[in-house]
Amino acid sequence: MTPSHSNRISRLSAAVLVFLFCAGAGRVEAQSFWRKNDRNTFIRNIQFNFNIPSARAVGLGGAFVAIADDATAGMANPAGLTILTKPEISVHYKLNRFSHEEQAGVVEQPNLRRTFHNDVGSQSYLSLVYPYGKFSFSAYRQELINFESSFNAPGFGDVFRERDLDPAQFEFGNQTASDIQVNNWGMALAYEPLPGLSVGLSSIISTLEFRFSEELFQEGPVLEGKREKAFSVTSESRDTRYSMNLGIKYEPESWLSVGAVYRSGPRFRIANTIEDFDVDQTGKITILQAQQDVVFKVPDVYGVGAAFRPLDNLTLSLDVVRVEYSDLIRELDRNLNEDDVAVPLDEFPYARYVDRDGIEDLLLKDGTELHFGVEYYLLLDQWILPVRAGIFTDPSHAVYTTVEDQAFQRLFPRGGNEVHFTFGFGFVLQNKIQLDTAVNFSRSVLEVLLSAVFRF
Repeated sequence: MTPSHSNRISRLSAAVLVFLFCAGAGRVEAQSFWRKNDRNTFIRNIQFNFNIPSARAVGLGGAFVAIADDATAGMANPAGLTILTKPEISVHYKLNRFSHEEQAGVVEQPNLRRTFHNDVGSQSYLSLVYPYGKFSFSAYRQELINFESSFNAPGFGDVFRERDLDPAQFEFGNQTASDIQVNNWGMALAYEPLPGLSVGLSSIISTLEFRFSEELFQEGPVLEGKREKAFSVTSESRDTRYSMNLGIKYEPESWLSVGAVYRSGPRFRIANTIEDFDVDQTGKITILQAQQDVVFKVPDVYGVGAAFRPLDNLTLSLDVVRVEYSDLIRELDRNLNEDDVAVPLDEFPYARYVDRDGIEDLLLKDGTELHFGVEYYLLLDQWILPVRAGIFTDPSHAVYTTVEDQAFQRLFPRGGNEVHFTFGFGFVLQNKIQLDTAVNFSRSVLEVLLSAVFRF
């Protein structure tokens, strides 16, 4: 996850998002091969906005753990709040463009893929900070995840009429839409027990709004262009959970500061409705329905950083961030049907699947990011004009399959690593008003941020 995810989910590439539907929803027929596997398509495209929400931090490539000297410290590193000497209010706005690829093959080119884009704009952070002696207090609202994705891709083949189709000769059409929002409502407290040393804690109430719909269908010459629904999943869930951030910051010299932070991810529960459509030999359509509860765990994040100031107006910053993406699928069924044995049940979903080899077929690896940034201040009468540039790595955090099968490889391909480049600038007037802007871009993400800080 980052400044971005994919931006990540800086990435979180991440998402934000193959996931859910892992509890068996198909009959013991040829269709069951497709049902279980297609229930795992959700998380492939989630991209997480785990970046520090301020334009200044993003302009620095997200390397902000050891700096954390503005109102976003409640999220970035709550220990940094003690550096603020005046009460202040900050407002932040963000515009994201997410890009992702989806399978959109035809029978002549089954591996054909298309690129889809979604734009999301929102007020991403709002905070109030009040310093008092060796303590600092902050109340804030942070948009942890705001991800939207939609696509409509055709398929080929007709499994209703030819139930023994080779998977390489068949692919459902897919119409999918997702809208995921996670907001943090936090109260942060920072304390400076010794000169140069501070610690901080953010206590957070996290709320989830989760909307997802996926419809698999068939259409083609045999059906004379008619779309025939084969499977669908819908979800409209809300949940509220608790999480927290812990941070420490130490400045042994005026030119050096170091810091560390731990950000826990909330663990939400989601309810889904699964419908399975079948057509018998007479052409009668049967609709089977099941309800399912699933866990959606936002990954935990660990970060350490150091900032160097070789000149009064020049700062170099470096962070190492570990994102536990595997949290996202830890409690899910990660096994596909390809090597399963189907055990009949008397009621819907009519089957459960037993894995013969015990090897997980879907994997999602944790990632380590490197963030580096440079900030240089220009002085112009009463104005201070900061200029920033940064870069950070974004290791692949896509769910992929270990099964050597063409159909599965199309659904769950290995993702690629990305590198993000950032730049930004700002204006500071008499240390009372500060305006900043920043741009973060990579192969799959374009992010623009605006920040305003008012001190009184």
